Amino acid sequence: MGREIVRVPPGFRHPTNANGDPVPGAHLAVLYGTDARDRTAYQIYENVSEGSPESPVFNSLAELVSWLIAQGVSRQSAEAFVEGGSAPSFAVQLPKRK
Repeated sequence: MGREIVRVPPGFRHPTNANGDPVPGAHLAVLYGTDARDRTAYQIYENVSEGSPESPVFNSLAELVSWLIAQGVSRQSAEAFVEGGSAPSFAVQLPKRK
């Protein structure tokens, strides 16, 4: 894949190591034990590896769209990402078979 929107509790902090660096995939165990009703906020994660946060936590999808636009993403692309919930890192187009 590439990037996906993950539902997290408001104020969620991704687990870090002793140096303060995010531990890829460590959010999965934390979120697994969290009731889905408590995961009302949104955060973008890369999911090419085990998953690391790519954005702050947002209380609404509108805030997430505004942040993406501030990062240089077009409104159309930001809204499409939010609607789809994920976006690939890249796409490969194979040649047509003869």
